[in-house]
Amino acid sequence: MVVRRALSEPLLLIAALGSVLLATTTLVALMVYAVSVTEDGVRRAMETAPLATRVVTVTSSVTSADFTRIDGLVREQVAARLGDVPAQVTSSALSDSYAMPGQEKAERPELTRFATYEGLDRHSTLLSGTWPADAGAAPGTTVQASVSEAAARAMSLSAGDRLRVVGRLDGRPVTVRITGVFRPGDPYGDSGIGDELLLAGVQNGDYTTYGPLVVSAGTFLDRFTTSVSASWHAVPDLSGLPRERLRPFAGSVAAIEPGVRSSCPDCTVTSLLPDMLTQLDRAALVARSTMLVPVLQLLLLAAYALTLTARLLSDHRQMEVALLRSRGGGSVRLAVLAGGEALLVALPCAVAAPFLAPVLLRLTSPTDVRLSPPSAPAMFAVSAAVALACAVLLALPAIRSARRTYVEERGARGRGARQGILQRAGADLVLLVLAGLAIWQLRHYGAPVTSTAGGGLGIDPLIVAGPALALLCGGMLGLRLLTPASALVERLTARGTGLASALGSRQVSRRPTRYSGPTLLLTMAVAIGVLSLATGSTWRASQDDQARHLAGADLRIAVPPGGDARQAAYETLPGVTAVAGVHRSVASMGGGDVTLLGADAAKLGTIMLLRPDLSDTPLATLTSRLQQKGAALPVVVTSGLAQLKTITIGSQVVPVHVAGTIAAMPGTAAGTPAVLADLSALRAAKVPRDPTEWWISISGHDTSRAVTALGADPAETVTDLGALARRLSDDPLAAGLQGALTLGFAAALAFALLGFLVNAAVSARERRAEFALLRALGVTFRQMIALLAVEQSFVIALSLAGGVLLAGVVAAVVVPAIVLTGQATAVTPPVLLDIPWPTVTVLILTIAVSLMVVVGGLARSLHRRGPGGVLRTGEDR
Repeated sequence: MVVRRALSEPLLLIAALGSVLLATTTLVALMVYAVSVTEDGVRRAMETAPLATRVVTVTSSVTSADFTRIDGLVREQVAARLGDVPAQVTSSALSDSYAMPGQEKAERPELTRFATYEGLDRHSTLLSGTWPADAGAAPGTTVQASVSEAAARAMSLSAGDRLRVVGRLDGRPVTVRITGVFRPGDPYGDSGIGDELLLAGVQNGDYTTYGPLVVSAGTFLDRFTTSVSASWHAVPDLSGLPRERLRPFAGSVAAIEPGVRSSCPDCTVTSLLPDMLTQLDRAALVARSTMLVPVLQLLLLAAYALTLTARLLSDHRQMEVALLRSRGGGSVRLAVLAGGEALLVALPCAVAAPFLAPVLLRLTSPTDVRLSPPSAPAMFAVSAAVALACAVLLALPAIRSARRTYVEERGARGRGARQGILQRAGADLVLLVLAGLAIWQLRHYGAPVTSTAGGGLGIDPLIVAGPALALLCGGMLGLRLLTPASALVERLTARGTGLASALGSRQVSRRPTRYSGPTLLLTMAVAIGVLSLATGSTWRASQDDQARHLAGADLRIAVPPGGDARQAAYETLPGVTAVAGVHRSVASMGGGDVTLLGADAAKLGTIMLLRPDLSDTPLATLTSRLQQKGAALPVVVTSGLAQLKTITIGSQVVPVHVAGTIAAMPGTAAGTPAVLADLSALRAAKVPRDPTEWWISISGHDTSRAVTALGADPAETVTDLGALARRLSDDPLAAGLQGALTLGFAAALAFALLGFLVNAAVSARERRAEFALLRALGVTFRQMIALLAVEQSFVIALSLAGGVLLAGVVAAVVVPAIVLTGQATAVTPPVLLDIPWPTVTVLILTIAVSLMVVVGGLARSLHRRGPGGVLRTGEDR
């Protein structure tokens, strides 16, 4: 009986099957996507994290007597704390200072130092000569040493050269023979853990130090381990670390310090790894919780679409159910029939969804995410739960309608409510309060993640549901306009002579609740679509803004001091329009460290990528103020430094005049206090500063040809705007929301079209006698289309306008709060809402045309049925 009863309504059965299948498949796909994005994002973040962030460094003063003991202690503690995560441990040591040849009696001599680096030969390229060998412990023995390419250039050395240096502490001379020249690589390269002297070859401070002179470990222990500084670097292999182990492993890394210091009180343990892992775990949780926002929107839309289909099916069977009840059918029996029919639809969908979800995900996901779906039992469990919930939604209206008798049903069919039960109860106003509270919390906390009672982090259900509740209550509030709007349209059309407009508007005015369901469904679907477009466009614009702010210019090239000769070469790069030298250093202002940028202000106005809203004063005006001469140095500072009057550069205190303030300084990290001054003004203030960077402007911001022409120079560190923008956009944790929005957007439109089609078809079928009579009275096909068009265009126009308006309001308050960095932190510069109105217009027109095509098809179908077929309907019942 269940099967025959279901097959008696094929249209509604197919609609219910399509809705349940779409809901289960989409939600399983979103679950797979959320898991894949977080796992892939964590994996990529750990793979691309700088070595300086992943390393655990232990530093201690050692002698030849205790080096072996401390070395064993460090390696033992690393192995014990990290457990099954392998780690590579290397040691390095740097000697006391030695005066360069001929500098022994100088007041401020030029210096050098000896050093040893474990594994340097495996991570570096030997350009000439050989690696040094042990030279023995005798004081007069010649020491074999190698030097880096940068040090060889600064010291004018090559393989085979000899030099004599003198110890600054003991005055003993050491003869050194240079055996080879090498180029450092990871982990001793620019992104590695090598010291500054090894990377640069020369270090300028109170003394100028060259080198280091790299010797073998045996030579260093025999000749130079006189209470010197030694370091151990442990780099764990994080490639196989799953997301759920991030926080526990961070605790294990942090436990290395007390383990080492218990046996070596003088040892210092430093590492950024625990903070990085904790931040990464939080970022993964925030990314997953943010992706719940479109999931809940879609869940709400699917639930309403199913409820609408179930209500249509229940309304269509009200007389049948009432008749069965009058003939002895009890509530339990009728509930079993309704539940069996719902399960007949839901069970196939529960089985098919886990197989269809990965296919749907590959078709709709715009990000390059490596799918790593959860276990099959988990996917089937989610599918079964969603399908069961859909079955309940399908069965509830039928169970509720089974309470009426035949007589009560006959009486109820003649009465129609002007408002739905939720509106009459004021539920839309309650939802508005809840949505407002949730969105306020979202903007306050900056993410759908809050602290739990246990001190950890958890997803706040209210915050996650805030945007979905806002869409629902906004749509329900819009339904309150349906009755007065339909009455107004009826009064306007009643004055005309057109039959179709008068009948169509009268139909809507008499039965507004019949149209409230599809109106709310279409309004929410359009709002979700426009909100998805706005979020995606805002996110892409924010990634571009972040890249421009971090880069500061189209190309930023860091070079060793004294690189003025490079300017001519940079000016000949393809597409270059301007080149400016910039000095970057750390200064002191107001008792805290600030980043000092000394730039050629005359050129900076066309090079610096400053977003206009970050400053109340145009960039051209700021740069002109920097060039003004006066008793104090004119500077532009970030917010918080405007009241300060001096800056300490090195050991020199310089009076400053604040010529302007900006919210954030381009070319610096988020939250970094910074000061911008004219480079020539710095020199005029007797603060000699050479350019350490070159900022370059490229025509059209296309840096690809210029970067190719630069080649690979180890002395240059290139920050490329294009590469930086691509790296930010490809971060799965930051970009994960885009794929979820795309999938939710497509599913929302599918739900809207399916719901509108079913509602329009059922409504038209229930009025077949009316339309047949109109045809018998001479109503033409064109008038029939006009009649349906008036009815449905009212719903379509109200839904499209309401959806766009609702999406605009929700986007303004929600989108800036859910667009975060890949580290789940606030974006610098702040997020600006970007609604792509041309794309939204195309979307609205496409939906409107599609829906009107549906209306035209229904009109043609109804016009073909003559009055005879309608009169014979029900003769066999």
